[in-house]
Amino acid sequence: MERHPFDTRPGEEAAATGGFVGRHEETRRLREALRTGRSLTVVRGQAGTGTSRLVDEVLAEAEFAEWTHLRGTCPTTGPDTTPAHARGSHPGGHTTAVPLGPVTEALAALPYRPGLPARPLPPVTGVVGLVVPELADRLPRPPAAADDPEVRRGLLPRAIRALLALLGDTVLILEDVHHADPATVGLLHRLADSMPARLRLVVTEDTAPGLPVLGVRAAGGTRLQEVSLHPWTPQETDDCVRRWLGDHRPVRVDERRDLAALVHELSGGLPAAAGALLEDAGELLRADGTGAHRPRTDALLTAVRQTAVPLRLRRELARRCAPLTEDARRIVAAAAVLGRPAPVDVLAHVADLAPERADAAVEACLRQSVLRTEGPCPTFRNPLDRRAALARVPGPQLARLSLRAARALRQSGDGPPPLTDLARLYTAAGRVRDGLRCLVAAADRAAATGDYATATSLYTRAVAEDPRAQGRIRTAAKLARTAQLARAGEDVVAAVRTVLDEDDPPPRLRGEIRLHLSVVLRNQSGGALDSLNEVARAIPDLEACDPQIAARAMAVASIPSLQGWPVTRHQAWLDRAETLAGRVADPVARAAIAANRATALMLLGDPRAWPAADILRGPAGSAMEAAHHARGLTNLAHASSALGYGTRARDFLDRAVDGLADSSSPYLEGLVQTGRLVLAWHAGQWHDLYAAADRTTRDYREIPDLTAEAMLVRGLTALHVLGDVPRARRDLAEAAATTRYDTGFILTASAAATARVHLEAGRPGQAGDAVEEVLHRLERTGGWVWAAEVLPVAVEALHGSGQSSRARRLVDDFEAGIADRDAPAPSVALAVCRALLARAADRPDEAVGLLADAETRWRQLGRPLDAARAAEARGRCLLDLYGESAAGGVQDVVEAYRHLGARWDVARCRRFHVTTHRRGRIGYGDQLSPREQEVARLVVQGRANRDIAESLVLSTRTVEHHVARIMRKLNATSRTGIALTGWTDEAGEGSSPGGPPWTVTDSAVSPPPPRNGNDRSDDRP
Repeated sequence: MERHPFDTRPGEEAAATGGFVGRHEETRRLREALRTGRSLTVVRGQAGTGTSRLVDEVLAEAEFAEWTHLRGTCPTTGPDTTPAHARGSHPGGHTTAVPLGPVTEALAALPYRPGLPARPLPPVTGVVGLVVPELADRLPRPPAAADDPEVRRGLLPRAIRALLALLGDTVLILEDVHHADPATVGLLHRLADSMPARLRLVVTEDTAPGLPVLGVRAAGGTRLQEVSLHPWTPQETDDCVRRWLGDHRPVRVDERRDLAALVHELSGGLPAAAGALLEDAGELLRADGTGAHRPRTDALLTAVRQTAVPLRLRRELARRCAPLTEDARRIVAAAAVLGRPAPVDVLAHVADLAPERADAAVEACLRQSVLRTEGPCPTFRNPLDRRAALARVPGPQLARLSLRAARALRQSGDGPPPLTDLARLYTAAGRVRDGLRCLVAAADRAAATGDYATATSLYTRAVAEDPRAQGRIRTAAKLARTAQLARAGEDVVAAVRTVLDEDDPPPRLRGEIRLHLSVVLRNQSGGALDSLNEVARAIPDLEACDPQIAARAMAVASIPSLQGWPVTRHQAWLDRAETLAGRVADPVARAAIAANRATALMLLGDPRAWPAADILRGPAGSAMEAAHHARGLTNLAHASSALGYGTRARDFLDRAVDGLADSSSPYLEGLVQTGRLVLAWHAGQWHDLYAAADRTTRDYREIPDLTAEAMLVRGLTALHVLGDVPRARRDLAEAAATTRYDTGFILTASAAATARVHLEAGRPGQAGDAVEEVLHRLERTGGWVWAAEVLPVAVEALHGSGQSSRARRLVDDFEAGIADRDAPAPSVALAVCRALLARAADRPDEAVGLLADAETRWRQLGRPLDAARAAEARGRCLLDLYGESAAGGVQDVVEAYRHLGARWDVARCRRFHVTTHRRGRIGYGDQLSPREQEVARLVVQGRANRDIAESLVLSTRTVEHHVARIMRKLNATSRTGIALTGWTDEAGEGSSPGGPPWTVTDSAVSPPPPRNGNDRSDDRP
């Protein structure tokens, strides 16, 4: 077993590998054994678990620093040819080891360590000088009888014990005692029977199957202690990764856990492998220039996936393989080629060994910790060892063994054939067609069982690897069909487009592939117009060849988007699809058409959507039908939520989850998650909503619309719940830029929230600019049913910037656009718009009545934030009418926002209340006022004055005055000094129903860095 598993000097290990992890109990037990006096401690663990590291860590502690530390290692020598039953009860599988070699190696260090006594030594100790020349001039002349080898051999244990007894507090460490020669084992027995009072023996022992176990009995008050080490748990690997990244650096928990999970998978939890992998990945980043200062977690994740097997691990595997016989090496090559746990008879077949020879060879591999057992099947200890072993197999031998392995797996008859492994093996053997057949069959099997993510990955590989155009065309059709239900990236789109552009598929297949590609583009990786244009190109081919699929394509084209065609064109495609629907006999096609039809009708607010949705309640005859039903239900949930039907949306999501119980569709699972985020936002269920939206944003970063919707909710909570305006604006802008096929919520809600920030800062012109693009899209598409989020704030912005006539025209268009729609939320938003126009026209009585009705209706729809906004607008109207006597209504709105957890809105209303209903100022003396506490909290977090002003809806000048007063009251000389005074917000960050704005290091959220050089938080007030 290696002395330093991370291949670093003891003083450097913590820095190199993230510290000593997960060995608290083992450390305590070893420390206690050393403290008790004479003791024999056996530290056991498989190679790479850190037995030597544990000993080093404990002996490096201050209380043991002055002791004499002696260390020797029992060497591995010669090929391991001795069967287990012939090795006896003590170690010694190798016959060429030097007797007492590890002990003499340890004693040879004495001249260079404190502890060798200066007083006269017993004559018998001189015998040690005969075998340890380094001590010859420091020891008495040996007895004359010691010239006889037999006498010397008998005296040597006595001499060693006598010398050790004179050294004071001493620790003798013998590494790899399972390889100890008989003389060393005999000395250990003698010392255990008669241990010197101040001697501690520590031995390390490998637990690999088949290795001998040290049998020893402690006597005469000697303590016998065993300390067992195991591979790291996933949590311990996560702890190592966290420490390696640096405790002082804020990190996102989920990204770090993704990295830790990958490191644990590749290393098998072995600390040595994990440390080497992280170090090599870091070096790769630094070489690429992406991690010159400190690698980002996501970049490091990519580097770990791409890095080769670390040199240290390759050398270590070579060391463990060195003693193996030729038969054992053939077994190692066979296991590497197979790449999966396999019974010994399969390994024997691949290695071309007789069963009895294979058994002995496997046993040798297990003893050397080259392989481990997984039930009855030997395999490598981790993927890195397997990759290192596979790299040692020459090309011609790899091809020959791969073909033998494929045949062995086909003949094993143990369950369904492992098609993915067979594909890999046939390809490595040069049998490309056989490999492709297995690869496509594996993808077909995954798709049939609802594992669309695996199916998509395998189909993509098959398209890329198939040298035949016809094979690529057939597989591309399957890939495009399956990818719409998985997490499809750019590689999927590129593979399908290459087939369409270069392989000239026949019209029917070309139209079908384009149809499915349009869905992939719409949902995941393209844009609305790209998707719609693709399906429009597909329809002529399909109409000529297959009316059933043509009807399905028309149903896809009928789904509207704020980024797509005018809704009248979508409606026309929906009408055409209905004329062909009766000719569709395929159950899967019927399910897809039904899902698209219900979705399109609901997005348009068409009353026919509800009976169309009922069709999806029926039982599904296959996994693909069930997936289309689930897709339709999740789409219905999003669409009905935007219309104001929150309760029905939740029911749709629950039914979709039931339909997904027996399948794996990352896209649909993500669609369910984002649907729940949006519903929680509308319902005011904001506890931990920021963290949930943050997780979902990163979990589905390959799927633009899912990322955009989760990012939107994250931005909305950052604004209203956390009061973090800069962060909110970044998220809102990125969500709008990310969405590809927005069906009416992302773009409108993002624009509305951004406009509100500008309005509260007194910038109506910029508020109008923020909503302009969305208003243009609404006018171009006629999708007024999607305007509920944005139009009320657009009316305020336009009126504030002198465009009241345009505001009135937009409201008239809005009213006409939803006149025959089943859309309660847009209907209430229309009432709010009419109220705002009435107030602008100096008709506050009319506005009050409309807003009171709107508040009631918003509450009935389960939207407390919208209800509070209506109440706020009504309160402002009442102040216009009745002045200070109506100010209590504004305070009621503040309480409503506070109950909801809307920190930013509380700050807005407080400012409005103070501005319009100023009262005598309360004196706080040397204590911070509530407003000063809010400012101080943000200063301590490192926020710049401009950021604080936006978050608290104040002017920058006012913030500067607050910071100056805070510094005076706290006797701080700088902004940094405010934190150094130990000031904290006594209310605690957890007092808000929305939770804390952020935590550091172990949180999914971290404080934002300064945005630029002009915005940094420096020592100026």
